[in-house]
Amino acid sequence: MSIVSHLPVAWAVFTAIVNVLLRTRTPEQWVERCERTPRFAAFTRFMRSVGVDPVKMVQALGEFTNGGKT
Repeated sequence: MSIVSHLPVAWAVFTAIVNVLLRTRTPEQWVERCERTPRFAAFTRFMRSVGVDPVKMVQALGEFTNGGKT
């Protein structure tokens, strides 16, 4: 097996870990933190570029737990 065949599993594990970490704050708290910390804002932009949008992900999780209601 090549390393490429493990990428889908690695991506699923990575996004699962990110989801767990993102539940610790509300979307507003994430935005506020990005405004206070330029390095964290850069990391957030990186996450968005690879397909993981922290703010939208937390908002979606909130909607999911509320039964689809915003």
